[in-house]
This record gives sequence, C-alpha cells and structure tokens, in this order.
Amino acid sequence: MRTDSFPLNYFANIFTPKRAFFNRKAIGWPTIVIVLIFLNALITIPVSLNFAQTDTIGVETFYPEAFGLIDDEVAETLADIPIENGTLAIGQSTVQTKAGGVVVIDQTGAPLVDSDVAIVFEPTLFTIREHGKPELTVNYTKDFTIEGASVEEIKTEMNRQWRINNRVYIVAALTFLISCMTLVMLVALTLGSAVFLYLTKKSHLTSITTYKESVAIILYGLGLPTILALLYGLIQFDIIWMMTIQTTGLLIILLLIYFKTQFNDEKDQTRVQE
Repeated sequence: MRTDSFPLNYFANIFTPKRAFFNRKAIGWPTIVIVLIFLNALITIPVSLNFAQTDTIGVETFYPEAFGLIDDEVAETLADIPIENGTLAIGQSTVQTKAGGVVVIDQTGAPLVDSDVAIVFEPTLFTIREHGKPELTVNYTKDFTIEGASVEEIKTEMNRQWRINNRVYIVAALTFLISCMTLVMLVALTLGSAVFLYLTKKSHLTSITTYKESVAIILYGLGLPTILALLYGLIQFDIIWMMTIQTTGLLIILLLIYFKTQFNDEKDQTRVQE
C-alpha cells in the first residue's frame, strides 16, 4: 500500500518522532490546510455530542422578561386544563395582565396580543413575544404536560419543549461557535509554534530551511495529542482539558523529536521508523 499520498502520508508520520522530522517535506500548504480542518473536526466531535445531550440550555435565557410573566395565577389556570396527546383542552380563553406584559390562554388558535411582552398558550403550541426579538412559536410534543405543575415546573417544561423543537439548530449553532473558537486557537498554536522552530535555522545546527517544514512538524506533533483529546472528550467532556491535552502533548512530542533528531538531517535516518 502506498503511503506517500494524503491522508496516509500524514498518519504514517505521527507515530514516531523520527518520522515526524525526516518526513517534514511530505505535505504541502494545501494539505496543511486540510489537516488543520481535520484536527479541528476531531476536537469538535465531543462538542457536538455533548450539546446534543445537554438539558441546561433553555429558551428562558433568551426571553427572560416573558418567562417572568409566569406566576402562581398562571400556574393555577394551566393546572386545571386537561391535556391529551400534547393538546390543551382549553375551555375558555383568558387574558391575564401583568406588570410587564400579558399571558393569554386561548382556545381559538388565533389570538391577537397587543403587547411587547407576552406568552400565548394555544391548544397545540405556545408563542413568546418580547420587545424587538423574533416572535417564537413552539409546538407541543405528545408527552407535553403541565397539569398540576408549579411555576418552575411549567418553565422547565417549556424549556424542554423548545429544546425538542429546535435541537438540531441548537446543536449546529453552538457547535459552529465552539468550532470557530477552537480553529482559531489551533491555527494560532500551529503557526505560532512553527515560528520558534523556523527561527532555529539561524543557529546553523538544524536542517529546517522553510517555514512550511516547521508547520508540518507541528502538525505531525499535534496528531496523537488531538486523538487523545478526542478520546478524553468522548469519556468526559471538558473543552479546557481537551485543549490542555492537545497543547501539552504537542510540547512533549516536540521534545521527543529534538532528543531523537536534534532537528538535524545528519542523524541516522536508517532507523526512521523508530
């Protein structure tokens, strides 16, 4: 099997210090960009899985004033409404005016609310309005229940319904934000570390001649630490620890590369597979 083409030429060179140094010319700039994206994707996998399982994110964070309208009076009214297969059997429409807005419990399915802050409960969905923010509509699932619920239990259930309705978008948006952050940090780590390697050429004791070679060595050095960070994140998600494993692992591997090669091509290359 040929190992001189990507991605095999990358993976073949991340497992031993000598390969990481002596094969530093094996990848070019286009491949370097692909490797950066790939390594960042590995870090992002645990992020996506964690956000897909989280139950700590709620719509209450984005519409705090509207959620503040839900009080004991609202809870008592909703507690008396029967629910079957996620549908509220609303017998009579009511409007409760609060200090900061209104709460409407409507049976017609087409309520008109003249307020900047409002929550409208309809038979199959609830709608939230708060000042200039986008009006939010959430459909009930079949397991929706607020019968006999307290104020906090109603809020918890509304947050849960929102997560169910928008889980794909929530995971995608949060993963994208974290992925952008980790990519910036990875690029900074790679390019910044490569500068220090490249500066060693001034000593005339190393065989590193181009900045690209320095970047390639750093990327080889990041291979195993990134895989370890991925495995750690799958077991216990903590993005700070994942980044720490990646950075510390790179430092250790760079030290091993130096002890094995002194960054010099004149070292014994016959044992390049060690």
